[in-house]
Amino acid sequence: MNIFYNNNTLYINLEEEINEYNMNKLKSRVFKIVRDYNIDDVILKVNSYKKDNFLLKDFLNEYENTIGGHIKIR
Repeated sequence: MNIFYNNNTLYINLEEEINEYNMNKLKSRVFKIVRDYNIDDVILKVNSYKKDNFLLKDFLNEYENTIGGHIKIR
């Protein structure tokens, strides 16, 4: 997982398998960064073979409900 910030946007490259451990790690990192630095734009690039995983959908829903923003997926 690579996370970097450029031009007022947080970019996340998720190359690991989408499982509960990795999604919990992603959630804790992204939520903390977004809250600490007040970032509005987040782009998630999923390089895993299962982009429609229920854990990924759960993460996106929790982000929208907790942070109040949206994550763009590429």
